[in-house]
Amino acid sequence: MTGSIGIALAAGLLSSLLFLLLAKGYAVGMLLSYVAPLPLMMVGLHRGLIAALVAGLAAMAAVAAVVGGMPSLPFAITAVLPSLVVVRQALLWRSNSAGTVEWYPPGLVLGWLTGMGLALILIGVTLAPEQPASGEMGGIQAWVADMIGRTMDLLAPTLTVEQRHTAIGWWVPFFPAMVVGSWLAMAIVNAVSAQGLLARLGRNQRPTPAYRKLELPIWLGVVLVGASTVGAMAGGDLGYVARSVAVVTLIPFALLGLAAMHEWAANRPNARMILAVMYGVLFLASAWAFVPVAGLGLVRFLSRFRRSADGGDGKEE
Repeated sequence: MTGSIGIALAAGLLSSLLFLLLAKGYAVGMLLSYVAPLPLMMVGLHRGLIAALVAGLAAMAAVAAVVGGMPSLPFAITAVLPSLVVVRQALLWRSNSAGTVEWYPPGLVLGWLTGMGLALILIGVTLAPEQPASGEMGGIQAWVADMIGRTMDLLAPTLTVEQRHTAIGWWVPFFPAMVVGSWLAMAIVNAVSAQGLLARLGRNQRPTPAYRKLELPIWLGVVLVGASTVGAMAGGDLGYVARSVAVVTLIPFALLGLAAMHEWAANRPNARMILAVMYGVLFLASAWAFVPVAGLGLVRFLSRFRRSADGGDGKEE
């Protein structure tokens, strides 16, 4: 027991250090802060939820002791909260009728993380200060534009008015989606990395899932259709928030598209080379690759219902 607490405390202190490098303004902190959840997830997936909770509380206490209490809140949201959710859900299991263990599917863990991200958007909208609409912008969108403008004045005061307006035009339309999408991507990358590292070390509790068999919960498709419809038809704050919700909800479908690519390549000779070429093309295409890959994920998602209708083995979660 003492050893578990010691390992949890060490993981928490390491996580807080990775975050504090950013809080203290070190250049390398931007990169290292992205993996701040990794020690928490590793100790949790190895030792269990209590160890992850102890590590998270220790990390929050360390952050509060060094830079004050307020920075511990964003640390809790970005590192501790997703770590606890991943650990709790990923370690759930049950015995099936054959007497073998069934572990909680990774698609449902992804659904939990996506739902948390959508909740963060709604909480942020609720907490945003009221601001009158400005031109074609609703109140929330006008507030986001003002906030980004003030930030640019501090970080890039030499920009011309035209450059400033261009930058704001790029950032404002999907700013909530970009922030929460980054949070979701960070949680996913750290969760997969934590499980992979533990498996290599032989310290994993659950076997590593076959990610290419990924299946998403049906509610994600319902939310995507609803948010896309509202975002296309509504204006003002409602349409603005709905469009960000739709973009964030597309992220799991993009991962489903990648899973389909991996499954297709696995049945081909030189699978690794094929995947390397695919990822090279996606990298060169940059953010534009997100749309067709998510489209492929949607096709795979809908194919489940066709298999079910044909009497196949499609499952609904």
